Amino acid sequence: MKGISLIELLLVFAITGLLVFLAVPVSLDFYRSQEMNINSREVLETLRRARLRAVSQEMDSSFGVHFASNSFTLFAGSSYAGRDSRYDEVFTLAAGISISGSEVVFAKLSGTPGAAGIVQLQSGNKTVVVSINAVGAIDIQ
Repeated sequence: MKGISLIELLLVFAITGLLVFLAVPVSLDFYRSQEMNINSREVLETLRRARLRAVSQEMDSSFGVHFASNSFTLFAGSSYAGRDSRYDEVFTLAAGISISGSEVVFAKLSGTPGAAGIVQLQSGNKTVVVSINAVGAIDIQ
């Protein structure tokens, strides 16, 4: 007898279905974790870029980053409210990631922030913290 029996075929489908059932959640979790890492690095680099632009006195201005619930904006000026919006750079977070923090402004020439603090990114049960200390050092904790 040559060929495949119905039982063999059903067994193959059952094993394949089980593997897919187990692999999809792991793949989605990995994907979300990678999105979180990419977004936290983007926040870190944007804060560092704002500080660098303030230290170099680009446009003879202070620079800062304003945080909304699902986006953040690099701006020129001493505050987000008093900025020149022509120079805004807006970054949108991936779906499912939220950010908490209000605004960090770096003084021109010295690059010191108006206040030390943290920015938190959250996705489900994972949280990433970006810290800004009093002298302007920025890092992911």
